[in-house]
Parts: sequence; structure tokens; C-alpha cells
Amino acid sequence: MAKRKDFNLSEAIREHRKSNPKHTAREAFEAISKTAPSKVNEGTFKSTFYKLAGSKKRTVRKLKPRRAGRGDGAGGVIATALAFIRSAGGMAEAKQVLAELEAVREL
Repeated sequence: MAKRKDFNLSEAIREHRKSNPKHTAREAFEAISKTAPSKVNEGTFKSTFYKLAGSKKRTVRKLKPRRAGRGDGAGGVIATALAFIRSAGGMAEAKQVLAELEAVREL
């Protein structure tokens, strides 16, 4: 397909956006279609307008892979076990409480 050498739509849009950055596609279309030597298709214009406008790219931080759970690892389990032993009153009492829980669980 032959290109038109007299009018470059992309160049016209670029120049219009430089001089009027706040204009919407509709406002730019009206302004450029008045100065264009031939009829400009509105659909083609808007497609080119938004393609040249580009999009603001967002940067997404990717999280590092982690283990499931609280993230404390074995240290968190040990700290919880020590707190349980202390609240029970000692190792013997903690074993007794665990034995009672096991008996209740079996019922």
C-alpha cells in the first residue's frame, strides 16, 4: 500500500501533543482534522493517538519465595514450646498436661 507523502498523521499528533499536552483525543482530533489536507478517520486517529500516548508502566516488586507459616521457622516453635513449659510450671507438669490432652483426643 502506498504511503501518503503530503500528510503524516503520527507526526501531526506528536507535534500537537507537544504543544497541547492536556488535550484529549477528541480535542486533538478536532484540531488536526481542521488543518489536515484530507479527511482523517476518527477511529484511526484515536488508535494512533493512544498508541503514541503510551501507558504509564507500573513497577511491581516481586516478593522473594518464603516458607509457609509465620516465617519464624524452628525458632518460633521452640519459643512457643518454652513458653508452654514455663506456663505449665516445669517439664514434668508440661508432660502431664500433654498426656491428658492425648487422652482427651483419643476419646
